[in-house]
Amino acid sequence: MKNKKKVVAAALCVVMLLVGCGGKGSADYSKYVTLGQYKGIEITAVPDPTEEEVDTALTSRFREEVQLGDTVNIDYAGTLDGVAFNGGTANGQELAIGSHSFIDGFEDGLIGVKIGETVDLNLRFPDPYEKNPDLAGKEVVFTVTVNGINGIVGPELTDEVVAANTSYENIAAYRESVREELQTEADSKKLSSIWEIIQANTKISGYPKEEVEAYANEMKSYYETMATLYYGMDLKTFLSTISITEEEFNKECQTYGQQQTARDMTLAMIAKAEKITVSEEEFNEEVDHAANQSGQDRETWIKNYGGEESVRKSILYNKVLDFLLEQAVEI
Repeated sequence: MKNKKKVVAAALCVVMLLVGCGGKGSADYSKYVTLGQYKGIEITAVPDPTEEEVDTALTSRFREEVQLGDTVNIDYAGTLDGVAFNGGTANGQELAIGSHSFIDGFEDGLIGVKIGETVDLNLRFPDPYEKNPDLAGKEVVFTVTVNGINGIVGPELTDEVVAANTSYENIAAYRESVREELQTEADSKKLSSIWEIIQANTKISGYPKEEVEAYANEMKSYYETMATLYYGMDLKTFLSTISITEEEFNKECQTYGQQQTARDMTLAMIAKAEKITVSEEEFNEEVDHAANQSGQDRETWIKNYGGEESVRKSILYNKVLDFLLEQAVEI
C-alpha cells in the first residue's frame, strides 16, 4: 500500500505542475491578482545539455524497454484484496519474457516497460491452479519493478534502425529531438525556480469559482479513469486501498483547482502587462506542428486538446513562460 500511495503522491505533484486548460487567457483577473516582481528573477544556473549527455541519452533510451525474448531481472510483490499472499513476492528474479513461466498476462504486461520503472499488473489466476488452489480464479495485483535487461546495452544506431523504430528519418534528426528534450528538462528546472519566486511575490485575494471547480473536476476525472483502467476499481474503492478518504481527496482536488487557477490568473496578468499575444500565424504554426507530431488532422487535434480557446491559452501561457525564462538572471 505504501508503494501505491507514493505513486499517487507523485502523480499529484506532476499534475499540479502542468498548465491546464481551464482558465481563459484573455480574462481580466485584476480583482483577484496583484503582481509582484516577475522580471529579473535570480535563479541558480542550470547548465544546458552537453554533447556527451545528448549521446548518452540517445543510446540509453533507445533500448531501455523490455521486448519479447528478453531476460529481465525483476522485483515483484503480489497482493490479493490488498494483502500479500504466500509465494507472491520475490526480489532479483530472472524471467524470460515469452517463456510463459508466470500466469497469463504477467510477462506480456512487462513488454514496453523501461528499466527502473514499476508497474501494477491486474491479473487473474487460472482456475484450476494446482500450485496453490486457494488462488484459483482469484484477481490479484502484482507490483513489478524492472531492474535490468540481461545482456542488453543497446543496438548500434543506424539511420535505418532509427527510421524503423522512431518517428524520425535518421540519427541526426533523432539526436536533435533528444537534445531538445534535454533542453526542455533544463528549462523546466529553471522555470520551476522562477515560478516559485513569482508565486511568493504575487498576492492572490480570491478565485473565480467556476474555474476552480473546472480544474477540481478535471482532477477527479483523471483519477476515476486511472482507478478504472489501471486498478480495475471505482474511485471510492481505489481511495480506500491507499488510505485516503473521499473528504481528503476532495480537498486535494480543491487545492489543485486553486493552484492551477492562481497560475492561470498570474500568467494572464503578466501577458496583459507585457502585451504578449498570440498571432494567427503563431496559432496555425503551433497547431500544424502539434497535429503533425500526433498524426492527427488539425480539427481532431484541436478538439482533443479541449477546443480552440484552450489551445490559444496554452500557446499564450507558453509565450509568457518563455518571456519569464528570458528575463531571469542565472547566478
